[in-house]
Amino acid sequence: MLVAAVVVGAAVYFAPKAVDTVGDLLGDLVGATDAVMVGEGTTALMVAVETKAKLVNCPTAAVISERRCGDLRVLVVDAARIPFIARNTKLAWESGLPAVLTMDRGKQREHRGQACGRFKASYGGQCDEYPMATTAEGGTGARTEEVPVRENGCQGGLYVRQYPADGERFLVVISNPTLTASGPFTGTDIATSLDCR
Repeated sequence: MLVAAVVVGAAVYFAPKAVDTVGDLLGDLVGATDAVMVGEGTTALMVAVETKAKLVNCPTAAVISERRCGDLRVLVVDAARIPFIARNTKLAWESGLPAVLTMDRGKQREHRGQACGRFKASYGGQCDEYPMATTAEGGTGARTEEVPVRENGCQGGLYVRQYPADGERFLVVISNPTLTASGPFTGTDIATSLDCR
């Protein structure tokens, strides 16, 4: 009877730890795919969970203003201006696509055709792809979603000044994460800022 009580007690004590350990191991095997918040208030950022450690030594306000963290360039997706593109970025991370990308403008046309060539807009919008067509990771396998025409045009202006040189790696983060679209585009532009500069 005493042995049975000890076995039951050990099972109750160790079972949750074993489940946590198995969960951690499975997460490592299939890749961490959640988006998480770092920082607070107006300088909060959403990042792919596997890249959170890359930002640990960089204040989020500095990441937003300087577009870098140490030696790593950072591309900021502003959900106040492009909330549906921010949503597609977040959902791409959650599906296992990378948040650290490599600039490769030479394949832009090919990658855009691979990702958006057969895309059909339902609400008068345009195709957004993540990873972007201007990256080595873009093209076949990119996640696509319909976004407002204004957002797609705005994205080019916002990103071109942030893009590094070809061959350089950069981290993608989302600023103003609480303004990320919560559902797909259905014809209404919900941006809280129309400024594309």
